[in-house]
Amino acid sequence: MASNPPASCPNCRQPMQSQDLERHDRGVVQVDLCFTCAGIWFDHLASVELAPGAVVDLFKEIYGHRDDPRRAVATELRCPRCPDTLTLSYDLSKAGRFTYFRCPQGDGRFTPFYQFLREKQFVRSLTPAEIERVRSQVRQIKCSQCGAPIDLEHDSECKYCRAPVSFLDPEAVQKAVQMWSAAENQLHAGPTPEALGKALMQAQLHSPAPGGTHLGDGLLLGGVAMGDGTSLGIDLVDWGIHAIGNLLARHG
Repeated sequence: MASNPPASCPNCRQPMQSQDLERHDRGVVQVDLCFTCAGIWFDHLASVELAPGAVVDLFKEIYGHRDDPRRAVATELRCPRCPDTLTLSYDLSKAGRFTYFRCPQGDGRFTPFYQFLREKQFVRSLTPAEIERVRSQVRQIKCSQCGAPIDLEHDSECKYCRAPVSFLDPEAVQKAVQMWSAAENQLHAGPTPEALGKALMQAQLHSPAPGGTHLGDGLLLGGVAMGDGTSLGIDLVDWGIHAIGNLLARHG
């Protein structure tokens, strides 16, 4: 099947980076990525057509550009295939609700990196008990979707984009990798799901964030000391991406 021309980012309107990924049955799926806006354009049903290994490949791309400057999502996004304005849409996975911006004409959808990780079950929301545990150590964190500060003393979701407090933990990543890449691991002798989960636990125990805070009991939470109330805080999902991405990078 012929590839579509590269898409212009619905957010910044700059050319996106096209990439062909393995389709779950045969052939390839074209996706377009904008690392400045941290989003993926999927033509029509491309997201659900990704092979398990392609999901992991996209995770590696997100990890590889983890430190790129980020542009905030605009209030109005335009479809790169037609003149229509994209519509904010909601869906559910086993990890909870995720969102994306779809073309009303069915041309495709623009999915922020954070929402892609939620859709593919790498990320889950914290339970009320887990939020209380985090709150006992840090008062403020960064929203994994828009980067805004979240005051855990009063909120359990971002008051700007409404994204729930989320993170990557060993069990969630182990299950996601088991589901998405078990076949590829066997073929290419990559890291096993158990190794990925163990790597996250080791990161939790031995690799604190710059402030040096450790949060235990199964949560992967690098912490920044918040005693003075002036720091912006940490991005819990980004901390997990760093940990799991380091292991994936070592295995190519």
